[in-house]
Order: sequence, then C-alpha cells, then structure tokens
Amino acid sequence: MMAAVNIPSTDFTPYLLQQTALRASLLQRSFGFRADDWDDLRQDLALDCLRRLPRFDESRGDWRGFIRGVVRHHACVLASRQLRHWKFQPIAADGDTESQDGFLGGDEYAEPAADFRPALELGLDAERVLAGLPEDLRRFAECLSEMPIAAIRRETGLTLAQVNRRIRQIRAAFLAAGLAPGPRSEGRP
Repeated sequence: MMAAVNIPSTDFTPYLLQQTALRASLLQRSFGFRADDWDDLRQDLALDCLRRLPRFDESRGDWRGFIRGVVRHHACVLASRQLRHWKFQPIAADGDTESQDGFLGGDEYAEPAADFRPALELGLDAERVLAGLPEDLRRFAECLSEMPIAAIRRETGLTLAQVNRRIRQIRAAFLAAGLAPGPRSEGRP
C-alpha cells in the first residue's frame, strides 16, 4: 500500500506515531478523555490515517501534510463525539452520585465530572494573543490551523524560511503572554 503512494517507509511510521501521540495527548488534556484512553485514541487516529492513505495525492502536497491533516481531522471527529456524549449523557440512576462514565447526575442531562474551565480559559487566552497580532500574522496563524505548511507556501508564495520566521513570531507572542507548551508526560509528546 505504501509503495503505491510513494512514501519513504523509514520515515512514515515514526512520523505517524509522533502525530497520533500528539493529538491523543491533546484530546486527553482538552476533552476529558481518561488517562487509560490515550493508547486507544492514538491507535484510532493511526488506523484512520492508514485507511485514508490510498487517497493521498502527491500533486496536492507532501505526505507529512497529508498525515497531519488526516490525524487533525479525525481528532476533531473524536472530540465532537466526546462533546456529544457529555451533552446527552443520561443522569445516574441514584441521583447525585458519579456514574461509571464519570458523570454526575441530578439534572436533566449530566455534566462531566472533569473541570473544563482551564481549557476554556486557555482558548480565551489564545484568542486574546491572536487578536493582538498584526493582521498578516493573524491570517497566517489561521492558515496554520487549517492547512499544512506546503499548502500555505503554495498559496502565499512564501519561502520556507519566511514561513518559519512567521511561526517563530507567533510562538514568541504566545510565550510573551505566558502560554508556553505544557509539560510532557513520560513517553508521550
């Protein structure tokens, strides 16, 4: 399968595992997945990418961008499912006690037991940082969240050095606002 899409096999697996581990960690931290869900999330993300690999088109971008896009998209699907699960989780039968899924009863719909205020506050802080960027960097940051770097380069005509310089400027704005990447768990990116 990989030979048909012309992907170097020595680079493919480590890169896929790195991307799926990153997204699994983000899902776990931001959307209330349990700690023991991490391996399942990573495998689900990797399997989805492998299923879609035959659709890779070299003329539309490089394989790393394809992996990033597919893994990011499937992570969004998993996050949406998790949010729907919270919204429509039935209440626990015995009232205000925690159910097996970690939800509290006592209302028409159960609320998740985890506190999601930190994730919400982080999102608001990120919006504040982005709003403070110059217009060109703000548009560039939006592009980064939607497409791979190769596609951004094709559409904007920027060189790789120019793209990297803009990424460093955006990263510096986040660091200046005190929004550095969180600590990594052992063995996980």
